[in-house]
Amino acid sequence: MPFDAFIGNRKIIKRLRTKLGEGRFPHGLIFAGPEGIGKRTCALMVAKALNCPHSGPADFCDACPQCHKINAGTHPDVLRIGMEEDASEIRIAQIRQMLRMLDLRPFEGKSKIFIVDPSNAMNLAAANALPKGLEEPPEDSFFILVAVNLHELMLTVRSRCQIYQFTPVALAELRHAPGAGQAEELVLRWSRGSIGLLRTLNPATLKQQRELVLDFLETAAGAGETEFRNLLAASADLARSKPEFESHLEMIGVLLADLLYLNEGAPDKLINIDIQARLEKLTGGLPPGRVIETAEFLKSMESRLKNYANRQMLTDVLALTANDAVSKILHDNPV
Repeated sequence: MPFDAFIGNRKIIKRLRTKLGEGRFPHGLIFAGPEGIGKRTCALMVAKALNCPHSGPADFCDACPQCHKINAGTHPDVLRIGMEEDASEIRIAQIRQMLRMLDLRPFEGKSKIFIVDPSNAMNLAAANALPKGLEEPPEDSFFILVAVNLHELMLTVRSRCQIYQFTPVALAELRHAPGAGQAEELVLRWSRGSIGLLRTLNPATLKQQRELVLDFLETAAGAGETEFRNLLAASADLARSKPEFESHLEMIGVLLADLLYLNEGAPDKLINIDIQARLEKLTGGLPPGRVIETAEFLKSMESRLKNYANRQMLTDVLALTANDAVSKILHDNPV
């Protein structure tokens, strides 16, 4: 899979190949962007281009022993630093071990590549240790930091790296991704530009979970002043499964975005195109202002959930926020 086969983010690939070809490749890079859009794949491509002896500086053959070992994760000069088993962060000991390798010459290839992934999982001590290696690395050493959220990285790290912000793959390009030809249109749209998500989405599971979430929104939007019991029962159903809770919240966000597209007269942008009629009916109970307020509370739930274990209470508030009649009561009679 040479650089020409990479799907999406062609401007980034062009910039990287230009720098490789001119022999002025940066020693510190950050590949940032959503999950599943090719950041890790691109990091390994760069590692192969810096070590492949056959295809020149701006590409790689993907067939030589150097390329095969990088693909297999066994190349001694390409070190991937991630979270160890049962760990929730990258520790300083891992970064120190990596930095000790800077003074060593490459064992087999031409360059040493250190890929920190996910780099935003470094704890404070690890993040503080990394700039020492980024300041003046040897000519044959390169760091690639993979991150979802660029701003979770310390400024002292960001300032020492060139930043490449990857974006989701356009739907038209996604259709040409390997394996996409057999995917349902709904799955293509639900992947939202993520090739990784496209390859793992199960249509049956997606529709089953979406039905639960859609029932929740319909109940929240349609419950009258005397129907609190139905509203809270729908909330309980949504909050019951802890492993699926975050994916349920994500689904609510996607459905709310679809409602806004319908209100704005842009049905071509819908993700859930197979239930357009049902969504159009839902817009009657969830006007644009209520959708926006619900989406704003949904976003705030992400940070609250990190410190707040009561999923049920948060989901109850989400349901009440989505209900226009209840919200008016609370507004007219503040506690």
